[in-house]
Amino acid sequence: MNFTDKRVLIIEDQRPFLLLLRGLLNSMGATEVVTKPSAEQAIAICRRQKFDIIIADLHLGSDKKTGYELIEELRFRKFIKPSTIFLLISADSARPIVLGSLERRPDDYLIKPFSQSQLKSRIARAWQKRQHMLVVYRAIFEEQWDKAIAACQMLVNTDSPYRRYCEQALVELYWKIKQPEKSLEILQNYQTGKPVLWAQIALGKTYLKLNKPDQALAVGEEILVLNRFSAEAYDLIAEAQHALKEGERAIDAIRQAIKLSPFSLPRHFTACTIARENQDYQLVTESSQAIWQLSKRTVHQDVSHWCSYIRSVLDAAEHAEDKRTRNRFQQEALLLLQRGKFDDILNRQSDKLDLDIYEQVVNARIYSLDGKMLDAKRDLFQSQFAIEEKYEHYPTAFAPDSLKVMYDLGEFDEAQDLIKTLRQNGEDLDPNSQHLMQYESKRAEERQSLYQQHNRQGIDYYQKGQYGQARDSFSLALQFAPVNTGVALNLLQCLLKVLSNQKKPEPTLIKECRRVYKLIEDIPLRKEHQQKFDDLRGELFDYLGLSA
Repeated sequence: MNFTDKRVLIIEDQRPFLLLLRGLLNSMGATEVVTKPSAEQAIAICRRQKFDIIIADLHLGSDKKTGYELIEELRFRKFIKPSTIFLLISADSARPIVLGSLERRPDDYLIKPFSQSQLKSRIARAWQKRQHMLVVYRAIFEEQWDKAIAACQMLVNTDSPYRRYCEQALVELYWKIKQPEKSLEILQNYQTGKPVLWAQIALGKTYLKLNKPDQALAVGEEILVLNRFSAEAYDLIAEAQHALKEGERAIDAIRQAIKLSPFSLPRHFTACTIARENQDYQLVTESSQAIWQLSKRTVHQDVSHWCSYIRSVLDAAEHAEDKRTRNRFQQEALLLLQRGKFDDILNRQSDKLDLDIYEQVVNARIYSLDGKMLDAKRDLFQSQFAIEEKYEHYPTAFAPDSLKVMYDLGEFDEAQDLIKTLRQNGEDLDPNSQHLMQYESKRAEERQSLYQQHNRQGIDYYQKGQYGQARDSFSLALQFAPVNTGVALNLLQCLLKVLSNQKKPEPTLIKECRRVYKLIEDIPLRKEHQQKFDDLRGELFDYLGLSA
């Protein structure tokens, strides 16, 4: 391999080893060797210049981007060419570190110390493979999946030492275009002879995509016989058992996968999904915290992950077995919220998450957990008006917790309006947020249906002048939506009609008016609700002895 025409970038925070690496590359013939001490500086220069070879140390300082976070960001932002090879190096041979690095798929991974001949042969091997498959990598870089598939198919039919890499790429491309049955056709060729690890893992994933969890489970267990330290085998087993409704075994498997390789965002998202559906809120909290910690310095950085972490603590509070434990979790959530106000990463993203507004949303949820529904409603509505005033588009970070409280309060119309707004904005939610919204929507289906049924009946009775029956229907609707603004106004309107037809106002009706009025007292109201309340205010206040 000729190094003289190759541009090389070395990222290493330990200056002695950085100088050693640069010397090794120079002695191999490389004349253009750029060095940087941090991932942040490497990203800055890769934005302006392109390199043929990038060599990065894994650990680049505490609270700094790691080497594998660097490779993720460079590829995601397309700051490196399809032909660029990326090598990770590290003195850390601990299994979780190595597995976490390999899951980012560098072109190679070297454990320090290594010789010049080892470095040279590894670079040459990675370069030859990438050059052989360059037409595929270019098509993938351009997101031309059909072109990439055609190129892979052509290379698979050639007699080449890189054939299995082409087949592996082809399998994953068929997943990409949602044709896993074609992936299965390729992988069938690996079912005889000596087991090949990547093919077995790919086969298990393909079975999951084909909704065949039994076969995926069998494959995962076969892999563990050959390699008991395969985190991906445990991933397969966890997802298969989850699909087979074997919750406890699924949780045990995903915990084992995390123990072996804890630095994978997809793995922790999977853990959250499995744990939520099996009510293991400790695992939800652990993985939500890991997602925030793993993402905060990466291209996947999103304040929604921090919100999901706080939400997971509140979920644990909601499902606590006793009041003392519930209070402990609530205090933990509030402490996390206060610490967040001093977090530089969160403060830099204040355009996506106003922490004062989010605090109102969190307080609303805590009030709801404590059964203080009117306080919850007041904080929730104040937060929603503040969001509308500050943001042109509703930020996704606020949505899951806001929707959760809306459903708890029975403000179903507000919830549906928010969901509609998010869809219109084309907002993408992270898996944790998607799961919560789907779960809460499904959980509220029956209550929402009964609320709508009784509310519609009440409106129908009211329009027919049957105010007594209308009152009963609106009261029933409030049982399923205890502080719903629309129903409260409907019931007030109905009560006032009944009172107006009485020569002497019935005290129990006056008392009921006072109770229902408290559901909207001092609450910010939507325009249509405010108009309706203004129309009722004079007559209502006369009966209640209040000044307008």
